[in-house]
Amino acid sequence: MSKFILEIGTEEIPSIYIDNFLKNLKNNTINILEQLYIDYQNISTMGTPRRLIVIVDGIAPRQKDIFHKIKGPSVTIAFDSEGKPQKPAIKFAQTNRVKLKELIIEKSNKGEYIFARKLIKGKKLGLLLPGICLNLINSIKLPKSMRWGLSSIKFIRPIRWLLALHDNKIVSFKLNNLTSGRITYGHRLLASGPIKVNDVENYFDAMRKKFVMIDPEIRKEDIQNQIFQIIRDNDGKVCIEEELLDEVKNLVECPKVLIGKFDEKYLNLPVEVLSAVMIKHQKYFPIFNNDGTLLPLFLVVINGNEDRFTKSIIKGNERVLKARLEDAKFFYQEDQKITQPGVKPLDRNRLKLKNVIFQENLGTIYDKVERLTILSKRIAQELKISSDSNPIVILERSAQLCKSDLVTEMVKEFPELQGIMGREYALLQGEDSQVATTIYEHYLPRFSGDNYPKTITGSILSIADKLDNIVSCFINGLIPDGSQDPYALRRQALGIINIIILQKIHFSVDKVIDLNINLFLANRDLAEQLNFKNKISIQMVKDFIFQRLRYLLLEKQYRYDIIDAVLAKNPNSIFDILNRITSIQRIYHTSNFLQTITAATRASNLSKNTSNLEIDVNILQEKEEHSLYNQYIKTKEAIEKIMTKQCYDEAYACLKTLNKVVNVFFDEVLVMVDDENLRNNRLALLKNIADLYFTVADLSKIALAKGTIRGD
Repeated sequence: MSKFILEIGTEEIPSIYIDNFLKNLKNNTINILEQLYIDYQNISTMGTPRRLIVIVDGIAPRQKDIFHKIKGPSVTIAFDSEGKPQKPAIKFAQTNRVKLKELIIEKSNKGEYIFARKLIKGKKLGLLLPGICLNLINSIKLPKSMRWGLSSIKFIRPIRWLLALHDNKIVSFKLNNLTSGRITYGHRLLASGPIKVNDVENYFDAMRKKFVMIDPEIRKEDIQNQIFQIIRDNDGKVCIEEELLDEVKNLVECPKVLIGKFDEKYLNLPVEVLSAVMIKHQKYFPIFNNDGTLLPLFLVVINGNEDRFTKSIIKGNERVLKARLEDAKFFYQEDQKITQPGVKPLDRNRLKLKNVIFQENLGTIYDKVERLTILSKRIAQELKISSDSNPIVILERSAQLCKSDLVTEMVKEFPELQGIMGREYALLQGEDSQVATTIYEHYLPRFSGDNYPKTITGSILSIADKLDNIVSCFINGLIPDGSQDPYALRRQALGIINIIILQKIHFSVDKVIDLNINLFLANRDLAEQLNFKNKISIQMVKDFIFQRLRYLLLEKQYRYDIIDAVLAKNPNSIFDILNRITSIQRIYHTSNFLQTITAATRASNLSKNTSNLEIDVNILQEKEEHSLYNQYIKTKEAIEKIMTKQCYDEAYACLKTLNKVVNVFFDEVLVMVDDENLRNNRLALLKNIADLYFTVADLSKIALAKGTIRGD
C-alpha cells in the first residue's frame, strides 16, 4: 500500500500552536487531495516542538480520470430544422477534438445547448507531489510568522530541514535555499547527527530509535502514566491538571517525569497560590493528598536526558521553584501589612481603587464598587430580603471589599487569583466567613464549565457585577458584533441567566438595569446624560441578555415557538420566563390547549385591527353576547389573582373555561354587522378576550400540529 510523508523540521514551535497546526495541516491535505482527485485511505498528522508531519496511507498512484463538459452553442444554432449539424456545431466539435456524434444535448433554463464531453486523463502522483508539498507548507495558518536569514519565506519558526518521501522515493522540491530529501534529525540532546530514512515505513522506527515520540497523544499518555505512577508511589491523590498536560505534551519529544521537593514551610501559603506558582509559571504538576491538601512535592516533565544529569536537573528546578515561592511568600506578607492604625488591609486597598480606571469616561474601580453596593442591595430588596437582616449586612460588606484584592501584590503577579485572594485576605483580617465566600463567589462563573455561586449573597453580587460590566460596555459602544466579543459580555450574560435559574431568583431585570444606567448618569451634566441615553436603553441591555436566554433554552430542548411566544410579552423576570415556558411545554400536546389556541386565534384575527377596548354593556344584544361578556369578566378577575401568584398551569386551566363560550359566540353571533356601534362594541369585546388569552404568552406564535394532539 503506497504511502507519502512530509516532515517540516523547524526550530522549537511554541506549544500552544502545535495542536492547531496539526489540525490545520490535516484539513489542508484532505482539501488538496480532493481538489486534485487523488484517492487515499487515511490521513494522519503528528508533531513535536521541532517537526510537523503529515502521513497519507493508501494514496493512489495517479489522479482519477474525469470527464469535463464544455458548453457549446444552442441547439437552434447548431442544427437546422431537420437535425443536420450546421457550421457552429461542426466548428465546436473540431475545436474540442470530438466527433459530431459524440456531442450531447442538455436542457437548461435558457433552452437546449450542445456539450462536448471531454476525457481528462489523470496525471501521475509523482508529478504532483512536489507542488502538493509546497502548497501544504504555505497553506498552514500562522497566528504569527517570521523571516530568517536571507529567506523570503515566513513561518512560525525557521525551517531547518524538509523530509518528503513517496514510499522509498524522494519527493524533490525546493523551498528557497532548502531542498527536500530523506534526511531528518532525532532528539536534540540524545541523538546527534542526521538520520537517513530509506522509506516511509522505516521513518517510524528511525524516530523511535532516536528518542522521538512523533504522536502527541502517545506522548500525553506516556506523561500521564509516569505521573500517576509517581503519585501512587508517594501515596498521593491520583489526579492531573488536564490543561497543563495538553500544553506539556507539546514541549517535549521524549518525555521524562522527575520528582522534586520544596520546603514544607511554604505549605502555609494558600493552596491556590502554590498551584498558580507551579502550574502557571513553572509548568510543574503539584501532588495532592487524598484530603485535597498539597504535598511538598512537584513533578517536572523534561525533554529526555541522560540519567547522570537527573540529580542536577531536579536541584536546578527546586532552586527555581524556591525563588518563586519566596516571591509569593513576600507578596502574601506584604499584602497583609497594616500601614494605618485601625484600617484593615482590604479597606486600605479599597481606597487605592480610586486610582484604578474602570473604563474610559466611566470612572474608577472605586466607583464601580459603590455601584455594586447599591445594585446588590436593590436586587436583595426585589427578593424581599429584609434591609436589617444578616444577608444584607454580609452583602454590603462583601460589595465594599469585593475588588480590593485587585491592587494586592499577589493578584498583580497572579491575575487568575482575583477573588481567591480576596477570600483569603478577608478571612485573615477577621471578616465573617460568609463575606469571604461572597467575595470569592462574585467572580463565578469565570469560564465555561466553572462552578456557580452557592450562596444567595454570592449570587446577588455576581449578578450585579456582571450586569454592571454589560451596561458599561454598552454605554461605551463596546457591544459584541458577530463573533467578536473581547469583553466576554455573552459569557457574562449567560452567567447571570444560569445563576438566576439555579438559585430560582425572581426579580425585575428592568428595574435593576434602569438603576444601573442611572448610577452611571449620576453627577454628570445634562449634555453627558443625553449622550449616554442616546447610546443605551433598558430594552437594549434586556434584549441582549434575553437573546442569550433564548439560545440557552433552545439548547435545553425547549420549543422555539413557546420561547418566542413568552418573550413576545417582554416579561421583566428571567425566572418568570422559565416558569411560563415550562408551564406551556407541559400542556403543549393536550387537546384543551389546542382548543384554547383555536379560540384565542379566532378572537385575535378578527379584532387585530381594533384599537378600541371600551365595551358598552348597554348595547349588548344577543344572549350569547351577554354570556361571553359575563364569562370574560369572571375569567379576567380570576386571571388577575392567579398572575400575582405566577401559577401559569392554573391560568391556562382558567382560560379554557372561555373556549366553549367563545366558540358558541362565533357560531351564533355575526360580528361584522352593518350597525357601526354594535360592530365596534363586539370587536372591542373580542379584543379584550384576545388580550386575556395572551396574558401569559402570545399564543399566535405557537405552531401546533394537530396530528400531535392527544386527548386528556
